Amino acid sequence: MARVWVLTSGKTGDDKQSLRLATALGIPFEEIKIVFNDRARAWRVMFGPSLTSVDPERSSELHAPWPDVIISSGWRQVPVVRWIKQQSGGKTRLVQMNRPPGPKHFDLILSPPQYGVPIRANIVRLDWPLHLPPSADALDQAGSLWKGRLDRYPHPWTVLLIGGESYPFDLDRRAVAVLLEGALDRTRALGGSLLISTSRRTPQRALEAIREAVGSADDRTLLYEWQPNSPDNPYTAFLAGGDEFVITPDSISMLVEVARLGRPIAIAPHTQNRSLSKRLRTGMKRWLHGRLDRPQSATAEFISDLASLLGLKYVRHLESVSKQMVELGWAADFPEFSGGHGNPLPDSDLDRLVARIDLLLGD
Repeated sequence: MARVWVLTSGKTGDDKQSLRLATALGIPFEEIKIVFNDRARAWRVMFGPSLTSVDPERSSELHAPWPDVIISSGWRQVPVVRWIKQQSGGKTRLVQMNRPPGPKHFDLILSPPQYGVPIRANIVRLDWPLHLPPSADALDQAGSLWKGRLDRYPHPWTVLLIGGESYPFDLDRRAVAVLLEGALDRTRALGGSLLISTSRRTPQRALEAIREAVGSADDRTLLYEWQPNSPDNPYTAFLAGGDEFVITPDSISMLVEVARLGRPIAIAPHTQNRSLSKRLRTGMKRWLHGRLDRPQSATAEFISDLASLLGLKYVRHLESVSKQMVELGWAADFPEFSGGHGNPLPDSDLDRLVARIDLLLGD
């Protein structure tokens, strides 16, 4: 039987997609946990196969027998998976998510729509990220667990899921004030409740503005402030009982999870910060990586690969997912809502990805 490893590094959104893909293969796999040291934060240039950025004391052991296939995600894992392939004598096949530098070093790259990756034989562009909501059993369990604490909040529940700051999105006090004022007005008009959850990336100044708004609201408003590894996180219970959702556009995993539950979604009002330095860097990336709507020449591929290995990764259009959801009717710009009503976002990519990996295993 084929031997499959899934490298995880504690980035929940990335790890969930990698694990989901491995599970869909229908064969046993081993989760290999990688913990990075301080070198990983500063090391953007990819010098080749290496474990220099790995903390061996806190990571899973890496030793033979080497796997037939590795599934992983994120640029920090690139030197690690290339090192494993080197140790295997080139036999290990590498399946990488997102936008890894040096595409030629991978057997298969699976790229969600927010990344501007080129057209190549080993690259599969996804219609949507692979995120899935919790299972029906997990939703039922969370709903039952939180029933006593949430029953006092009358329906309809407007659930506000707040992410943070990821270019080009800012989450400043003004954006938060506009968002909370509109959400509170809506719940008052509906006679329902406002349930709010922050996230790991929510900045302190935004959190302070949220606290101020909630402090002056009525008792039909609940705020959960995200804490690492908290056993008392109501996120899944919010998903289980939420009637409609307002989500910040930077939160791609939450957007896709809720859309695949078939619930109405509104994209939260937000501020876009496009600094001159960012615009110049983005323009340089687009020039170096060339056109993405047709196959590249050998020279263009070489220039693009060199740029990505030097830290000029493919452009990320974080706003593309929320924009596409609005254009296709799966969401609307707040205060409007769209999508939902039992009609979940399609999940059509997985079968073709499994078929591609099966071909690698067959080879």
